[in-house]
Amino acid sequence: MRIRTVLLVAAATATLSTSVPALPAAADGAASTRNILILTGAAAATYLIVRHNRKVHEERAAEARREAALAAEHDDEATAYRQAERAYREQAAANASLRKELAYQQRELATLSVHQDGGGVSYGWGSV
Repeated sequence: MRIRTVLLVAAATATLSTSVPALPAAADGAASTRNILILTGAAAATYLIVRHNRKVHEERAAEARREAALAAEHDDEATAYRQAERAYREQAAANASLRKELAYQQRELATLSVHQDGGGVSYGWGSV
């Protein structure tokens, strides 16, 4: 809808500008020089504004990249924390398993009779 409105306004402007008779150009040297200076100043101002806007957009993009990097770093830290936590839980489980095995071995050793016979050691399997 908006594009249609813009096109209609452009067409009406073009029609009106062609139907109005053109006035003869009455320019002297001072007016021409003034118009050239105004045009040059406007072009320079436009160029400076464009450069400024480009710089502002580059700075905003750099800031957005820095924020994205910080967010990624934060995500990496959170991931590293979760991995360390998981490794700790796995190590704790392995330690519990080792303690259980050690307790089993100690119970078995307690039930076996350990004898000193003539320099040999018997573990309940007979004499060695």
